[in-house]
Order: sequence, then C-alpha cells, then structure tokens
Amino acid sequence: MSTAKDLDLLLQKYIDRGLPGAALSVMKGEELLYEGYFGCRDIARTKPLTPDTLFRIHSITKAFSALCGMMEYERGAFLMDDPVSEYIPEYKHMLLSVRKPDGSWAVEEAKEPMLMKHVFNMNVGFYDFGDSPTAKGLKEVHDKLGGSKFQAGYSLMEEIKALAQVPMLFEPGSQWQYGYGIDIMAVVVEVVSGMSLGKFMEKNLFEPLGMKDTGFRFRPGWRERMAQCVKRLPDGSYVPCDDLLGDPLDSMYREDAAYEAADAGLISTLRDLQIFSAMLAGSGTWKGEKIIGRKTIDMMRQNLLTADMLKVFQVGEMKGYGYGYGVRTLMDPAAGLSNGSVGEFGWEGAAGAWMMADPAEKLSAAFMIQDMLPDAKFYNDRLRAVINGLL
Repeated sequence: MSTAKDLDLLLQKYIDRGLPGAALSVMKGEELLYEGYFGCRDIARTKPLTPDTLFRIHSITKAFSALCGMMEYERGAFLMDDPVSEYIPEYKHMLLSVRKPDGSWAVEEAKEPMLMKHVFNMNVGFYDFGDSPTAKGLKEVHDKLGGSKFQAGYSLMEEIKALAQVPMLFEPGSQWQYGYGIDIMAVVVEVVSGMSLGKFMEKNLFEPLGMKDTGFRFRPGWRERMAQCVKRLPDGSYVPCDDLLGDPLDSMYREDAAYEAADAGLISTLRDLQIFSAMLAGSGTWKGEKIIGRKTIDMMRQNLLTADMLKVFQVGEMKGYGYGYGVRTLMDPAAGLSNGSVGEFGWEGAAGAWMMADPAEKLSAAFMIQDMLPDAKFYNDRLRAVINGLL
C-alpha cells in the first residue's frame, strides 16, 4: 500500500518539474489522512505555500453550483424533466443552427424543449463553433450587453436571459458539449430561491460548512493571499499567466464586479475545498451538518451520457468516466486504468485545482496548483493511484 511518504514524493516531483507550488489534502470520513504544502505561491519562490493561500478553483465551481441545484431539486422546486422555460420564460421558443449539405448554415426553430436535466448535463448546444449562427449569436449577445462578462457590469441572470435568442448547435439532449448549461441551471436556482447564486451558496453551503475562505469576490486581504498563476511553455519552463480567455486573470473577482461565474468563479483554500469534498464523500453530511440527502448525492453521481456522448467525453484522464449532474463519475475502473471505486466523482479547474469524493470508501481529496491548462492526466491520474493506495 502507499503511504504519506509516497504523497510527499509525488508532490515534490511536481515541484521538481517546475511548478512553483502544490498542495494536497486527503480524508477518510472526517479523519485527516494527509495534508501537505510544497513550494511557493509565487514564481519567484519568495512566499511559501501555506494553509491560508487562496487559489482559483475555476471549473470546480460547477460542482458547487450543481450541488445548489440538487438541493433545490430535493426541496421540490423543480423536476428534472421540467422545461427550463417554466422558470426562465425567454427559453420558450428556441432556435437551432443547422448545417446544410453545401456547408452553409440555416436557422430553424428547435423541435425539442430544453429541460432541466439538459442544463445540468451540458446537453444544450451553446458553444462558440466556427462560423455557425451560434458563434455569431454568442458574440452579438455579449457585444450588446457590453462586452466581457467579467468586466462589463452585467449579471449572470442578464446574460442567461439574453442567450435565449441565440441558436443552439443541436437539439437539447441530443449531444454533449462542454460549455453553457450549469450557468442556465444556476439562474433557475436564483429564480426559485429568490437569492443570487453567491448568497444561496453562503446560506446553504459556506456558512453551515464553516467555509470562511471561499467566495466569488475578493475580501480584505485576499489579494495578498492569492497564489500566482503560471503556464508551462513547450520547453518545460514556467512563466506567469496573466489572462483567462482574453480577460485579465482576476477581473472576475473584483470587489465591484457584478457577474458571478457559476461555471468558473470561486476562490478557495485547500482546507475549504477539502471540507466540500469530504461532505460529498460523506453522502451530504459534514460534522453532523446535513447539507443534502444521501439519495440525492447518489443521483448526482449517476452517468447521464449515452454511448455516443461517452465517445466525446471519455478522452485523456476521463477514460472510464461518465458525466452526471454537473460532475464526472467513475463508471468503469478497468477502462480508466484506475484503482478507484465505481461512483467516485468530482471535477477540476482550468488552473489545475482538482477534487474527488468516493462515498463507497468515504474517501475524499482536494489538490491545489495554479498551472493554466495543465497536463491533467499527468497530475491527477498519479494522485488517484496513490490516494486510493492509502486504503
């Protein structure tokens, strides 16, 4: 079996490869099996990585947002086969981008309604694809709203309502495409709860779990605690990464920002992310605080992808995995060359933050680096192997 020493060696291997810093936490139930901080939070290596270091968790935010949606589902706020238009009326009459035999594009009315299960599962077809009417529509909508969502001052709800006029790339539910979906679901949460997504998370997740270092906005002292983001060049060296999709890297976290990115906008610490992961591995309960029902967690980690969708999804480190209600979920450990459990689930972020929750073993882990668009298979498959070997 593996030991804490093996995790030390693995994290040091990441640092020796050139990363400024890396941090990992592993828990069995509510027992801490491992916590380690290696390297520094800046590329100049002058500031050691510590428990109070803050990280951009980017797309792991999707798991938080999806959990909020599942909480509202189990409260009876909506059903998974409800049309989204029941909660966002702008989605009543949707359009579709259709590629013609000669290669040109046409716009037609969609035949199928967009359902709640589609937005959880990214079956909605809003994606910036080539010269399609979808790509053009997405640009036009954002131009009308004022440009970048992270800088222009409009809200998530304003954006999602405006997106309803954009033609989709495919009929809802017919294909899987990474992109919008969780964002639409989050606006339904805002509608049915009467709260912004950030306030909903504060009330229903962060406060009851004691997650004091997680949020959408910089708080006093947070800027100074942030780990620097880097990117790896083809020659293996690392340089600072100062942008995200063309925007200044941290523009979404400004104190005066209006947009709460349901798919990518949270800041957190290793310990806070570990609490979230451990609660999921504990089937919705942490230190006696029941956040969500065990059966709802089981539902969340069911695979919803068809065989054709899985062919698109199961690449790289996602081999053996399916996709459920906003999270990856392990379907076939043999296909994934994994020593993990069926039903282990979680997600990862653009700068390398990663989490896993295994209710069968009550095993959870949180991993923090700030390496933009990293070789996730290199990092995460090794982490899984050693972490599962602790048992």
